[in-house]
Amino acid sequence: MTEAVRSLDVAAFRRHVSGVKPFLLLLISTLAASSQQREGALVKVPPRNIVPMEVKQRAQAALQLVVDKTIRGDFKAALDSMNPKFVEVTSRPYGGPTKYRAGLLKQMQDMGKNGVTFEAAITQAADIAFEVDYGFENQVIDGEAVTDENGKPVQIALYRSWMVFVPTVKDFQYLDKSKEPNVLRKFRKWGFEVAISPKKNENWTFINGDNINALQLRRFFPFLPKEDKKLEFPKVDVKPRK
Repeated sequence: MTEAVRSLDVAAFRRHVSGVKPFLLLLISTLAASSQQREGALVKVPPRNIVPMEVKQRAQAALQLVVDKTIRGDFKAALDSMNPKFVEVTSRPYGGPTKYRAGLLKQMQDMGKNGVTFEAAITQAADIAFEVDYGFENQVIDGEAVTDENGKPVQIALYRSWMVFVPTVKDFQYLDKSKEPNVLRKFRKWGFEVAISPKKNENWTFINGDNINALQLRRFFPFLPKEDKKLEFPKVDVKPRK
């Protein structure tokens, strides 16, 4: 399987083994890009609020639904849950999202032939989360859009999306055909999914965390830290089990 999708990680253990004047919008984009390109660039990060616990719980619940479907063999659910911006960028060398997803689906369906079997997978309570997707939108108070003296919508700058790191625990087994007789090897894998949703009209999508790093996430959400340790990623590990 390619490095990009592993939204529910079908082969990971074998490799172990995103009125204001247009000028202000342009300024924000320029500053964000500059912060990624120049080491030590000084860009003031807009202050974030703490992500509410109920948001983290909803992210976990949304991922658990996908996990449950995948365990039952609905691999398309895993592919459909992948973050579309991430898929768009990652799929470019493979002919675009449609071809990319089709290739991944075939690989997932062929797992059994390759001796890989899912046994169980669960999500765990999320601790680390961030507000992301800083930008502008129309100000709304009590359900009504706020306008200025000319009747134009008033825009405000804010973080428009949630990002939640949801830990996972997955049990796999692998029939090692290099041995005679064949040996059934069992593994437990700890990982996480990066759950992302707009604040309005929540719709959670996911990026597998196995090989993700801070700089990759900054391609989509420029104001995130660029050091992995500051993001406090959940652990990724795999161990044999009896």
